[in-house]
Formats: sequence, structure tokens, C-alpha cells
Amino acid sequence: MLAAAFVLRSISAQETAAEPRELSKRSADVLQGKIDDIKKTDEAADANRKHSEIDVTEAELESYVVYSLREKIPVQMDSIDVQLTPGAVAADTQMTFNSNTTGNPMVDALVGGTHNLFVKGRLSGYQGRGKFDLEEVRVDGIPVPKVLINSLFDRYVKPKYPEADLKEPFDLPWGIQSIDIQSQKARITY
Repeated sequence: MLAAAFVLRSISAQETAAEPRELSKRSADVLQGKIDDIKKTDEAADANRKHSEIDVTEAELESYVVYSLREKIPVQMDSIDVQLTPGAVAADTQMTFNSNTTGNPMVDALVGGTHNLFVKGRLSGYQGRGKFDLEEVRVDGIPVPKVLINSLFDRYVKPKYPEADLKEPFDLPWGIQSIDIQSQKARITY
């Protein structure tokens, strides 16, 4: 869920060509191990425990999406480039939608095929609460108006996650205390 949040809530202060990173099952497994450690610490609920920190890299996030979230993403993810810069996260993806992705023939005719999706925003977490401010969404290089994003969010996300709200802070999962997005990594305190 944390990785999904990073991917769906994405940014880049500079739009430069990033060096391609090799995606690997090993990097996905490393991130899964970090998530498992955070969850175990939260389940232990030791009030006297000192906080721990871990770093999550861009390559780990990319690999996790491709290898660990593949079955949970309703479209084919052809490529992903996660960009972490101070206070922000972005994802530049290429996805292929089949001809019956949404179940609405009119919408499916528009979205079917391969498309580039860029999402960017500011992500922060402090004292167990997170905040995401969506800054930009582009599909095939065309900016998507926020009113359309809100409408799609209400139609497709809200039914599955009724408490989700793009405008409000949210509880960080698994006892995470803070998230500090830095250059090429996110530092998580739990």
C-alpha cells in the first residue's frame, strides 16, 4: 500500500532524462522485507522502543510495482520511472489498457491501447499523518484538468476505498511516524 501511495502520488521538480535503472525481483523483495519489518514493529507495539529509520530507493519502488503489485494493477504496466526529489514524488509510466478495462464501451474505446501517464505531487508525513498534494497529471503529454481527476477518483477509487480523500491528510500505515522525501530516496521513520 505504501508503494502504491508513492506511485499514485508522484512528482519531479525537474524534468530531466533519468538514467534507466534495472528492475529486479531482488529489489522488489528488499522493499517487501522493509515493509514486513515495519509491520512487525507495529504489531509488537512497544511504547518504549526507539524509532527506527529506513531508506526506500527509486529502484526499489519501481521494482516493487513491476514485480509485487503487478496482479493488483488493473492494466499492463510496460514501464515505470519513479522520481524522488526533496518533498516530492513522481511516476512516469507507460501502460497498456485492454479493450475492456472499465466495462464502459465508450470509455474503453478512448483509453484502450498504450498510453504514457505522468503523475506528480508533494508528499509528506509527520507525527503519523501523511499529506499528498497532487500537482500534475498528464496522459500522453496532455495535461489532465483537476476537475476530471476528481471525477475519476470519485467514480473509480471511492467505491473501493470510501475513506480516501485527495484533499485531506491521512493516517500513515503500520505505525509509520514520518516520511521525508529526499533526492532519489524516501526516509521512513517508524
